[in-house]
Amino acid sequence: MQRLATVLLLAFALALSVGHDVLALTPVQQLAARYHFNFLLWEAANLPSKWSHILFTKLLPYQQSDAGKRAQLEEYFRLKNDLSALQWELSQAAATASPDLPGMEQRQAELLSRAAELRPYVEETLEALVSDALREAEVTLQLGDALLPPVDLAMVDLPTILIVSPRDRVERHASYLLAPGIPPSERDALESAILQGEDLSGLVDDIGGLSTYPAIVQSSDLRFAFIVASHEWLHNYLFFFPLGANIHKDGDMSSLNETTANIFGDEIGNRVYSRLTGEPEPPPPQPSGPAAPCPQDQFCFDREMRQTRQRTDELLAEGKIEEAEAYMEARRQVFVANGYYIRKLNQAYFAFHGTYADSPSSVSPIYRQLLEVRQASPSLSAFIRTMRGVSSYGEFLELHARQTGGS
Repeated sequence: MQRLATVLLLAFALALSVGHDVLALTPVQQLAARYHFNFLLWEAANLPSKWSHILFTKLLPYQQSDAGKRAQLEEYFRLKNDLSALQWELSQAAATASPDLPGMEQRQAELLSRAAELRPYVEETLEALVSDALREAEVTLQLGDALLPPVDLAMVDLPTILIVSPRDRVERHASYLLAPGIPPSERDALESAILQGEDLSGLVDDIGGLSTYPAIVQSSDLRFAFIVASHEWLHNYLFFFPLGANIHKDGDMSSLNETTANIFGDEIGNRVYSRLTGEPEPPPPQPSGPAAPCPQDQFCFDREMRQTRQRTDELLAEGKIEEAEAYMEARRQVFVANGYYIRKLNQAYFAFHGTYADSPSSVSPIYRQLLEVRQASPSLSAFIRTMRGVSSYGEFLELHARQTGGS
């Protein structure tokens, strides 16, 4: 019972750290109020269902030879892929008034029902697999045999996010979580209202995971689920250290947190996936390694997006706001024509995606710098122990110089 009380207090602290409701709404929040995502209601609905799971399953090691659990995992992610494909077919059937629509909707209901049945068992298996990898990597805090924080996942619909940036520069001015599944037309309407009413660039976009407690992970791909689960766990872990406590201090600290979590999530997630499936782990990224081959006669997303960001920054620095916005829209159409269906490309898009310094939307050196620190670290746990004490970007630059000999 003492362990349970400790875990529940931990969960409550993590829940409150993610966000909270405020009585005084900003103008942007007022515009988005109908889509508000209530953290406390979400926690009240999802955390209690995990208590018995904490008591009876958290400390049980996962047996990799357990064919039943492996079969459940495979079935669940097969169902998620089938549902994704079926959703596309449903959209086409609805647009053409196909007589097959009722049967397709019935099939969707059956797939959703079966996925819902499997979800608690799949969550437990994913949690146990990631927990085993974290214990072996010696990254976690521990209370006896219990990991702190425990790996706890909810594979439910993710909220969307509203990012707001000034128009004259790319800067994450504010961000708010909104309800899941906002239709594209309503996203456009809210973004237009923010532009016209507040003269700000806005973007409503999807996210891959969220470090509530339990963390929200939603994916139809098993490898990606492991990566996101590991990424979000690290955010919960870093909450207790200066790096996580200062995540909202400025843009550089947000980027340090998110990019550290990306490096960590990739390493742990790929390790777990490799052990489960037998597939080889991908080689770790190298800070000075060559970029992926990108023939000049082919459209390469990373190259084109990086060039788009650089030119946008140049135009904004010259005070050419309308020209920059027209340029981004023209470039968006180029991406769409080449199969990359970006709905909105604006200052808020770069402010959001550029937070992850390993993204082609970023112009920050932080990803390279973090890879150099990781490469200089004898282990993943040493890398995290080094990074967790960082409370400012200036401190990180000093750490980077010490670790890499001033490179």
